[in-house]
Amino acid sequence: MQDILALATNYRRWTRGLQYAAEFSALCGSALTGIFVCEPIVPLPAMNTALAFPEMYTLATDIVREAHAAEPDFLRWVAGYGLKHAQWLVAEGPLSQALAHAGNWHDLLVLESGGDAPFANAASIGQTLLTCGMPCMVVPQAFAKTAALDTIVVAWKGSAESVRALHAALPLLRRARQIVLIRGERAEPFSSIGWKPPLDVDAYLARHQLRATTCTCSADNEASGADLLRIAGEAGADLLVMGAYGRTRFSEWFLGGATRHVLEHSSIPLFMRH
Repeated sequence: MQDILALATNYRRWTRGLQYAAEFSALCGSALTGIFVCEPIVPLPAMNTALAFPEMYTLATDIVREAHAAEPDFLRWVAGYGLKHAQWLVAEGPLSQALAHAGNWHDLLVLESGGDAPFANAASIGQTLLTCGMPCMVVPQAFAKTAALDTIVVAWKGSAESVRALHAALPLLRRARQIVLIRGERAEPFSSIGWKPPLDVDAYLARHQLRATTCTCSADNEASGADLLRIAGEAGADLLVMGAYGRTRFSEWFLGGATRHVLEHSSIPLFMRH
């Protein structure tokens, strides 16, 4: 993975998600792009729009100006990790659209979960996962260890999302000393197709000269998230790879039960692909 995109939720200090992205980029020899997104400020219905709009416009303009001015600090900070290539972007617009656009020339998006940082809740992360069109690394704010890829756990159930996540994670799996494959039931409640050509995951890994120990997750879809995290914890995983399950219903995004549970409760970084 040569080009890493990381969402900066703060341009005055570098949060844990951005720190992990710098560590991960140094580990993989990748270029790092930090991006700060200033979303449009929508006036509340109860406010006097005619009076409030000039103040909100001024506030948004100041935020964008200050975010642009943070570029030298970001580049100096990133240089401390030994990165040879880095850049700083500032985007104005809806978060999901800005990240999807910038993602067109990147291989991986790093997000932060937990805490009170903007865009760090499961709903916001879920919408990004389902719309950005690229694999995402989701780093818990409380994760204190340095980025590592010694032990990687892969959640597998043969779905299209599982296949895409596994395929996208191949460059990371090649760096792992231990790979643990969790086999789950193949259940696709959102699919209207009764049969799809299966991927022989064992043959696929062998063809890529990868060996994995296997275990089974027998919990149903709603409880499987907790089981995945338990197995990953027992394995001492540095990373959990899994598909991100969800769909849009009209204008609302909703996540599968396991995806939401893992996003809300994981204490280790997640590598997810819709």
